[in-house]
Parts: sequence; structure tokens; C-alpha cells
Amino acid sequence: MGQNSTEAKREVEQTRAHLGQTLEALQLRAKRNLDLKTQLQTNRALQFAIGAAILAATGFAVFGYRTRRRRSPAEQLVRKLKLNDLRGRLDDFRNDAQAWASAQKRIVKADGKTKVEVQTKERIGRRLLVSAAEAALTALAAGYARRLVSGASTPPERGHAAVSKKR
Repeated sequence: MGQNSTEAKREVEQTRAHLGQTLEALQLRAKRNLDLKTQLQTNRALQFAIGAAILAATGFAVFGYRTRRRRSPAEQLVRKLKLNDLRGRLDDFRNDAQAWASAQKRIVKADGKTKVEVQTKERIGRRLLVSAAEAALTALAAGYARRLVSGASTPPERGHAAVSKKR
């Protein structure tokens, strides 16, 4: 009977040790399955899913930004009209400068002045033309800067036509 009791105790101890090892293995497996870092390192499907989610979110953000930033047809037309107005004004300045230069040439011929003086006056005419173009572009840039700073999406209405007046 003494031996049976020792054998029973030994079997119980072995069973307890085996159950303890099994329980530790189950706990380790559960911890590994629930640990996000381990899952990201070992699970290819999870890696692919997270990568696809990040890519999709980035795509939606870029698409939304581009959609919001796209100019409406009305804004595109206003911009085109402003540029056409600026081109028309530059043409007017060019025509005025050419008329001024030809008038100066006629005056020089009439007065008998030297060629050097004529060239100096032509340079002045070109400088005036360049200065006028710079002033027009600066005014246009200032208008756009004011519009950006104020946050307005459409340009303010003006009382005059956007088309250049021809002489």
C-alpha cells in the first residue's frame, strides 16, 4: 500500500507538471497571437492588408485634394479673360512705343540730330515698355496675392469689361 500511494503521488506530480507545461505553452501561444508586433512581423496577409489600407487612404486624400483644388469652368474663363486683357494692354503699350519711336525718328530727320541720340531715345521707349509690362504684371500678381490671403474663391466683380479697348 505504501508503494501505491507513492506511485499515485508521483503520477499526480507528473500530471501536474505536464499540465503546467501545457498551460504555459497555451499562454505563450495566446500571447503571441494577440501581440500586434509579432503579427506584423510574421503574418504576410496582415502586412498586405495594412499596406493596402495605407495606400487607399493616401489615394483618397490625394484625390480629395485635387478635386477641391480644381478650378471651375467659370474661374478658368475669368483667368483667361484677365490674361487676354493683359495681352491686349501689352499690345497697346507696344504699339504706343513703336509709334513714339517712329515719331522720334521723323523728328530727328527733321531736326538733323545724330543717330546716337535716336538710339538713346529708342532705349528710353523700350524701358518705358518694359516698366509698363512689369507694372501690369505686378498689379496682376498683387490681385492674386490679395485673393489668396483673403481666401476668396472667386474674383471680386468689377464695373468695367474684362476685354481690352482697342483704339
